[in-house]
Amino acid sequence: MLDFSSVEARIARLKVWDPSLRGSELRATLRGHTRTVRAISSDRGKIVSGGDDQSVIVWDKQAFKLLEELKGHDAPVTSVRMLSGERVLTASHDGTVKMWDVRTDTCVATVGRCQSAVLCMEYDDSTGILAAAGRDVVAHVWDIRSSKQMFKLQGHTKWIRSMRMTGETIITGSDDWTARVWSLTRGTCDAVLACHAGPILCVEYSPSDKGIITGSSDGLIRFWENEGGIKCVKNLTLHSASVLSISAGDHWLGIGAADNSMSLFHRPQERFGSFSNTGSKVAGWQLYRTPQKTSAVVRCIASDLDRKRICSGGRNGLLRLWDATTSI
Repeated sequence: MLDFSSVEARIARLKVWDPSLRGSELRATLRGHTRTVRAISSDRGKIVSGGDDQSVIVWDKQAFKLLEELKGHDAPVTSVRMLSGERVLTASHDGTVKMWDVRTDTCVATVGRCQSAVLCMEYDDSTGILAAAGRDVVAHVWDIRSSKQMFKLQGHTKWIRSMRMTGETIITGSDDWTARVWSLTRGTCDAVLACHAGPILCVEYSPSDKGIITGSSDGLIRFWENEGGIKCVKNLTLHSASVLSISAGDHWLGIGAADNSMSLFHRPQERFGSFSNTGSKVAGWQLYRTPQKTSAVVRCIASDLDRKRICSGGRNGLLRLWDATTSI
């Protein structure tokens, strides 16, 4: 397991632990963000993170060291995305979405603008479709290759906190206690998910079963089946505070919460695609482990599906890298 310990004052450190030992052998410590880490994205070789210190940091995942620090936003960075071709997308409270060239450490374009703070952002590298939303209560969709805005998705009545794009669909979660499912071809709302008793702070698409997972300030995690109409098939209460982040892969699911904890769910490979006793695939996720609580709120989680790793970021500026294997 890869893990990190506490920081000194407001100095961020990345600590790496051996996944083969439950006692966890410390392997490396890196310094980085000086304030809360709000967003993480990962590929096979790099991690990119953004935070309240207005900076974006690119890390070498193999050597566990800081590669570049990208500066250009005028407010906290709320969303980041590592793209192909050494590019990075970032979104900020300053209302902009920027594209960076990691090789030159420069911002090459501001590819999107909202009327107020951007709280979430998604991008499809294969189509050039960018979506961003936040405090202006609208989900903006652009085709950045043609520099045209496609849609302004309106329906939420309060801040949009989270979104996930998959194929021709966008899922959004809002402070109005609902999640919405939107069509990218028509620009319409296809479904409203309204079972939480508080703001929906994170939404996720589960690729292995084509389900939807939502987390809320009510502490609940809800699993939604998307076959023959969307319906809630499973509820879990594992945390004593708001659920802030969800990241799903084929066999692993990570959930971070405001009670300084993270939960790991497992879908064993030999049971991949199997149904739960409720008859639902998405309800088949099993709680695998709740690692020892960290010293700060777990604000964000990202999955590296190829290497079966989960990276988490906290309010104390720490990044933690976990190996999601049976040796955790």
